[in-house]
Amino acid sequence: MSWLLCALLLCLGAVACKPSQSGAKNEQPLSPAAEAAQQAASPASIGVSLRGYNFTGEGVESFWVDGTYGSNVPSYGGGGGETCCVRLPFAWHEGQAMTVRWTMGWWSTPYEERKHLSWEEQLNCCAKHRTLEKTVPVQRYDEPSVVQVFFLPNDELEVWVYDAGPQNPEHPSRRGYPVDPRPKSAE
Repeated sequence: MSWLLCALLLCLGAVACKPSQSGAKNEQPLSPAAEAAQQAASPASIGVSLRGYNFTGEGVESFWVDGTYGSNVPSYGGGGGETCCVRLPFAWHEGQAMTVRWTMGWWSTPYEERKHLSWEEQLNCCAKHRTLEKTVPVQRYDEPSVVQVFFLPNDELEVWVYDAGPQNPEHPSRRGYPVDPRPKSAE
C-alpha cells in the first residue's frame, strides 16, 4: 500500500510542476517575427546521422561537420554508411550554417609504378593530400533528417538535410548520384 501512495504523490508532483499551457493573462503573444528570432537565438536541436557524397575526382580521406567525424568518401561516390550524430535544429532558420573540415587525397603515381613498395613507402612517396575548412549555409529543410555534405569541384560544398540520397528524384538538390565523367577503360 505504501508503494501506491508514493506513486500517487509522484504523479501529483509531476502535474503540479508542469508548466501552464494557457500562459499568464498579462502576457502578450509574440509576433511571428519575434517568435522566429527567439527560435533562431536558441533553437531546439536533435542528433542526426551524417553522410557524404563526393562529386570530384579526388578522394575525401576524412571529414568533420561541426566537430563530428563523417568518414571517408571515394571519388564520385558516397552515401553508404552513416555516422552519428551531428546536432541539427528542429526548425531551419535564416543564416543557419555548419563548419566542414575535410582532407582530400589522391595518388600522384599510378599503382603499377608503386605496387612493389610497402604501404608506408607508397604513402611517403606518392600520397598527396590537403586539408580545408569552410563554413557553409545549410539548405532549407522542412524537418530534421540526415545531414548530407556534397563535396563539389573547386573545393565547393553544399549541405542538405534529407533522408534519401541524391539519386532519389525527390531530393531537393536535383543533382543525382555522383557520376565519374571519365571514360571507362577496357579491361
